[in-house]
This record gives sequence, C-alpha cells and structure tokens, in this order.
Amino acid sequence: MAIMNKMRDNMPAILIGLVVVFVITIVFEWGMDYLGMSRASDTVGVIEGKKITYQEFSELVRQQAEQYKQQTKQEPDENTFRQIRDQVWNNLVTQTLIDIETKRAGITVSDQEIIDWVRGENPPEFLVRQFTDSTGQFRRDAYEQALNDPRNKEIWVQVEQALRQQRLAEKMQSYIFSSIRVSYGELMERFIDQNMKVDLQYALFDPNKYVRDDEVTVTDDDLRKEYAERAEEFKVPATRKLKYVLFSDQPSAKDSQDVLDQITSILSQAKAGIDFLELQKNYAETSPAPAFFKHGELTREKEEVIFSAKTGDVVGPVHDYEGYHIFKILEEKKGNDVYVKARHILLNAATPEQEAASKKLAAELIARARKGEDFATLAKQYSTEPGASVSGGDLGWFGKGRMVKEFETAAMSGKPGQVIGPVKTQFGIHVIKVEGRDNRELKVATITIPLKASTRTRDEAYQRALDFAYVARKGNFENEAQSLGLPVQETPEFQKGTTVPGFGYAELINKFAFKNDIGDISDAYQVNNGYVVVKIVDAKKEGVRPFDEVKESLRPRVIRQKKFEKIKGIVQEKYAALGPQGDLNTLAADPNISVQTTGEFSVGGFIPTIGRDYAVVGVAKQGEIGKILPPVEGQRGFYLIKILSRTPIDTSAFNSQKTMLATQLLQEKKQRVLAQWLEKLKESADIEDNRELFFR
Repeated sequence: MAIMNKMRDNMPAILIGLVVVFVITIVFEWGMDYLGMSRASDTVGVIEGKKITYQEFSELVRQQAEQYKQQTKQEPDENTFRQIRDQVWNNLVTQTLIDIETKRAGITVSDQEIIDWVRGENPPEFLVRQFTDSTGQFRRDAYEQALNDPRNKEIWVQVEQALRQQRLAEKMQSYIFSSIRVSYGELMERFIDQNMKVDLQYALFDPNKYVRDDEVTVTDDDLRKEYAERAEEFKVPATRKLKYVLFSDQPSAKDSQDVLDQITSILSQAKAGIDFLELQKNYAETSPAPAFFKHGELTREKEEVIFSAKTGDVVGPVHDYEGYHIFKILEEKKGNDVYVKARHILLNAATPEQEAASKKLAAELIARARKGEDFATLAKQYSTEPGASVSGGDLGWFGKGRMVKEFETAAMSGKPGQVIGPVKTQFGIHVIKVEGRDNRELKVATITIPLKASTRTRDEAYQRALDFAYVARKGNFENEAQSLGLPVQETPEFQKGTTVPGFGYAELINKFAFKNDIGDISDAYQVNNGYVVVKIVDAKKEGVRPFDEVKESLRPRVIRQKKFEKIKGIVQEKYAALGPQGDLNTLAADPNISVQTTGEFSVGGFIPTIGRDYAVVGVAKQGEIGKILPPVEGQRGFYLIKILSRTPIDTSAFNSQKTMLATQLLQEKKQRVLAQWLEKLKESADIEDNRELFFR
C-alpha cells in the first residue's frame, strides 16, 4: 500500500508526465483561476460546436496555477495568470480538434487493449517506475497485488483514462506520420553536408567592376516584367495600426508604504528575539536557505548594509528592484579573494596633447584630495566618465578580473584612504581613491517582501481605463487623452495572429483589431504593465503591393541582371581561353578579377571569402577535381572554380551513421508535418473565443 499511497500523492505529476509521450497529447491536469467578470452566459468559448464553460475553464486554470506554485515556490503574478489562461485555452483548442480528427479517422482504443498493456510482459513505463525497488528490480509481485487490490479502484480508473489518452495519441501519431519516409538520397545529402570538406580556388568576375550603373538602361517595361515575374514577393497580408493609451498598474506610493510597514514590523519581531528563519517561513513568499556572499555578489543597496553589520545583527530594511529586504548575519569567515572599494576620476587622453594636460590636472587633483578635499566632489566636477556627475566616480566593490589590468594592479595594491595616480589605461588617465579592502564572506539569511501592485491599485487602473474608453467613444480619443494629460502612443503595422508591437502576444487586442474597423475603440485590455485602450487608425486589406509603390525597389535588381548579362560573354571567353586544364592565377593580373582560395571548409556551412552561395556549394560537391569548371553564376558575380581537394565519401562512416541520420531527418519531418497539420486544423476550425467577456 505504501507504493499506492505514493502513486496517489504523485498522480498529478504522473498524469502530466504522460504528455511528453507525444507532443499532441494534452492531459489537462493543470490550470488556474483568476478574478474574472462573469456575464449572462457561462460559455467561455465554443470549439467546433463543443462549449467550454466558465467553470470548466476556471478549474483547468486553477490546477495550472497550483502546478506553477509547486514548481516555482511563488504565487503567479498578473502576467503569469494571463499567460496561463492563454496556454489553457490554446491547449483546449488543440486537444479538442485532435479529438475530433481522431474520431473522424475511426481511431479507438478497446478495453482489452488497455488490459493487455497493463497485464502484459511490458507494462507502461511510468507504472514500472512506481514498482521498482532500490536495487533497480521491477517488483512484479507488488505490481500484481496492487492491480488486484479493490482499495485501489479509484486510482486505477485515473490511470486507465490516462493510458487510453496516451494510446489514442500514439495511434493518431502513426496515422498522421504514416506516409513520411526518408530516402537514401536525403540520408546521403545530410551525411555529405556534415562530413564533406572541400578546398577551392576561384576567379570572381564582379559585374560592378566591369559595368557602371550609368551604363545600364532600365525601361518601365523592364521593371514591369520583373514585377510580373516576382509577383509572389509583393503579396502583403492584411495589417492594422493602433493608437493606444496605457493606464499603469505599477505599485503606488501607498503599496510601497504598506510593504515597508510590513517589513518593518517583521524587523521589529526579529530584533525582539523571534527566530529569524521562522519569520522567513511565515512571511516570505520564498524561503531561500542561508548562504555565504562575497563582495560584488549583491546589489549595492544590499551590500552596503550587510557588510557594515557584524555577526548576529539583524539589519534593513533595504529597498531594491526585488522589493524590501531584511537580513540576519549568521556567520563570518575569511575568504581567499580580496575585494577593493574605490572611486576614480577619469580624464581624456585621446591625443598626446590631451594626455599631457590630463597628467598635469591629475597631479593637481591628487594633491587636493590628499589635502582633504572631498574626492566624490572632485569626481563630479572633473571626471569625463559618463554618470560621474551623479555617482561621484563610485565603482563599488570589485575583485580581480573586473577591471583592466593597469587599473586593477594600482587599485588592488592600495590601502583604504590612499589616493593613487595618475594611472594610464586604454580609457584615459585615472586618479583612484581606495575606500575599502576586505576578504570577508558573510553567511546571510534573508526575508524579502516583493513590491507588487495591490488589488486596489490594479482595480483603480482598470476603472480609469474603462472610464476613458467610455468617454473616448462619446467624444474624441485623442482630445480626451490630452484633456486628461495622457500620452497617446501608436503601434507600427502588424499582422493577424502575430504579436502586437509594444504588447507582445496580445491575442485579444489582435482579435479586436482585425474584427473591427478604422475609428473603433476597444474596451480595456490587460497588458504586461497595466491596462490599455486602443483605437484602430489604419486597416489594410490583403493584396499585392502596386507597381508604382515597389517600382524603385525593382530597379537595383534589374540593373544587376543586366550587368550579369553584359559580362556573361566575357566570362565565357576567359573560360574558353583557359580551358579545363588552365591556370586561374593567370587571370590575377586583371584588376576586375579576384583570384583567391577558400581553404578547406565544410560544404554544409559558410564558405570562407565567399559566404553562403548555394550555386558554388553545388559545384563544390559534384564538380571534377583539379579542372577549371564552366562558369557558375553566384550571388556576387560569375565564378570560374577549380576544386583543389575534396574528401571522399566514407561509406563505412555513412553506414555507421545512417541510422542516426535517418532518425534526425524523420524527426524533423514529423515536427514539420505536425506543425502544418495543426495549423491547417486551426485555420479551418470554427472557434468562438469569448474569454474577454469573463477576464480582464
């Protein structure tokens, strides 16, 4: 029974683990709920006639949230909630469509198939793992006992459902992939790309060296011909452009004060003697184990407070990008690495004159600093380093390897309070003040309270967005935003089903943009940093860009083609004069011809001195070695090529690798076919997504 109890405890993970058997198997044992606004209907969506209720969807989302919390030890934030809802919806769509196609294909799994699988010689792998002892032996006796124990009926029902789903997926997989094959030619081509190496000598005839642009006449007929031949290139999808107003839901001053009050209260309890680690468990979202830290491993805010304390001290609160923190110093030890805290003044030394002037000024600044003038003030006034006017030249703590050698040597040799210089580096002339030197490592326990927007702050941002959407529809979007002091921003063009610039993958905004017309104003949509109201300001239909719009972009192509045509005869004449047995080096005297060698390269990669040119690669793979080959039209011009060497095909190596290569190619084809199959299913499916009626 201990094993069955373990299986009960691990059942969600076991069921989820079955997903990886086949990518299109989706066993929904995860999800998450989030505050939504239910409407009159409880239908979140309809997928090919199958209704997805609010209760069903919310339960899947809730389960996903629980899994997220178990994996990350953190509560999901607003953005994670939205991502999980999107993931659950997309998985529902995919699995529903797959189920429909599975039934349409007449694929079923009988009860006897499941029984034979579970009772057979090779039970499902995940079950075998549950009944494997510490020596690695499968306990068949315990397995059979668990199968026959009536107390395990409930868990076996769940296992049966999961196994049935897995087997259906495997059969559907076989159905989809049944026609996929890998030919001998494909295997050989992959082997050659990975293993064949070639060394070439070539003569490049660059058409730009032979023919100037002004020597080429391009007519409208030439351009129209090019336009007609390349019409596919000028097809454009439908696009939209939006204006939008963002209502930030970032933490307010009150949110910050509330977190500060909370962390201050925890600090008071710790100083009153309550166990720090117990407070961490009770108050912190995560409980990282105490750890040793060196200088440079913490943010400056944390480092300053922690390394100013002594063992046993409880210090803080410290505020940085992660939130508010308090710390307890548990232990101190001496490390092997020495760290230095320093400030510096940087002076320009780009020219000999500047260097001389900077050294003179450095000497004056060193004297003033040694007499007691504040070094930070001098740095703000004289340093040319960007930001020094604010930082006072503060470099914080650093160890070996962080600075350029000359600077590091000077700073690491100094004593606290010592002013050093001038020191010359690649950046200029430096005056350095060493402010600290330390090799301590401190073991620290931490309590962190993240600074997050409160529910009230988020609700207020959402309400402001709703109010703006209402008045913008009644009046004028831009004028209403201006009257409220809100900046109006604009997206670039974007396509249906793609990311929305500025918001990332914002499915609801994308759907609104392509379902509505110019001038329409949306409801409030949640995005990564708040809520947004959008207005459609441009809508282009799918079509072909007109000739006049692309005319000038065609001109360089036509000029290039005409240049190639003009020099083709020259190249052929040179080839005829040389013959296959000729010497390419004799062409080097012509300034218009570049004669070079590539050195050995792999035919599946980049060609040295040429780049990627499939025409050249094709000749390199198959051309006759040691002879000048007929002219090749490449990307940069015409080539006359001589293959100096080429590794022969190693049939033994091919035979030993072909099984692996076949597996790789087959997997690539399967992934491609599966992606295309799913995309086609979704494009033709009747899907109604009403999530925006329930969730922000």
